[in-house]
Amino acid sequence: MNAVQRLIDEMKCRNYAAKTTTEYAASIRRLGTHFGCCPSQLSLEQIRAYQLHLIQEKHISWSHYNNEMAAIRLLYLKVLQYDWPMEQLPYAKRGRELPVVLSRHEVFQLWRPLRQLKRRLLLMTAYSAALRVSELVHLRVEDLDGERMLIRIPQQGCRPERFVPYSPTLKQRLGPYLADHRSPWLFSGSSSERPLRTSAASAICRHAVEISQFEKPVTLYTLRHSAAVHCVEMGVNPRTLQKVLGHDRLSSTMRYIQVTYQPQTTLVHPLDLLSQEARDDDTSPQADA
Repeated sequence: MNAVQRLIDEMKCRNYAAKTTTEYAASIRRLGTHFGCCPSQLSLEQIRAYQLHLIQEKHISWSHYNNEMAAIRLLYLKVLQYDWPMEQLPYAKRGRELPVVLSRHEVFQLWRPLRQLKRRLLLMTAYSAALRVSELVHLRVEDLDGERMLIRIPQQGCRPERFVPYSPTLKQRLGPYLADHRSPWLFSGSSSERPLRTSAASAICRHAVEISQFEKPVTLYTLRHSAAVHCVEMGVNPRTLQKVLGHDRLSSTMRYIQVTYQPQTTLVHPLDLLSQEARDDDTSPQADA
């Protein structure tokens, strides 16, 4: 029985998906074709040469490369049970892309064209508190602590409860909106008893991007990333920012330092600073529940 068929049989026994089995078999066939022999006859040195071939000559993506290596590792280490060191068949380390970041002026321009107060406040809150989309839509009115100037972010799954600063500017802008608000949710959905869906929140952001004619790939997460970078630029300590963002690891927070422009010494909340730069902003649109 040839190596490819043995791989297929093993994957069926392990209950791999049919698509994955087909892809892995194709990877091993390409390997055999490259050397013109049965894959079971290849040495570790030849496999290492093939790795370099994929990277330096074929220029395949990291994800494609790792798929090829997954098939090779399964064949040689599990099916053929060759006594090869696993570290000699490494996966490619994924290069982590830096987040897209808006300038403070761009953040202001994003929500400025929106006529409905609820939609503007949705984007403003996402930026002000540097929230994840799921955290944004599940905020309750009772989570806003105007006395201590904190916003409570409830526990979600394995993420613990945390508190983030409540911007005085955001509190002021939310005032007219909350005056006639009848839902327990800060941003309710089609029913006042239900929170806004994440898809609906994302649609609001997409609409803002379209009418603002942004060329950057902007999402609600872009506002979170932008707020984080602006905090770093204003001198916020990475450990403090880690707590605000709700990151388990400091390394997740440190990547924002790579896209900062120029650290400043004055500690000002990013939304408050934006408000100072855009005093001519508001026509104070009427609240829409």
